[in-house]
Amino acid sequence: MIMSVILAGVIFCAASVYCFYRANYCACNQAGHCDNPVNQFWLAAISNAVISLLLFCLALHVELGTLLWLTMMCGSALATVIYLKQRTKHSLLS
Repeated sequence: MIMSVILAGVIFCAASVYCFYRANYCACNQAGHCDNPVNQFWLAAISNAVISLLLFCLALHVELGTLLWLTMMCGSALATVIYLKQRTKHSLLS
């Protein structure tokens, strides 16, 4: 039971980071053309992060759940930044 709640929290955490980077991409690269998707992506990022935090706190209680949530959010964001830098570097070389 606890493992399934943690797994659901990880999925919502990854979805939050994905929506956050989609919102930033849209705002930076298509400014003015995609105002509604930016708002939708920001809303999805925030709501997925809150759901993820609640699931982690439900599974591991408040203190450990919050620490795990922070670790997962930072880890997911860092992995995405590294991936995007590598992808940009390879696309510039091609």
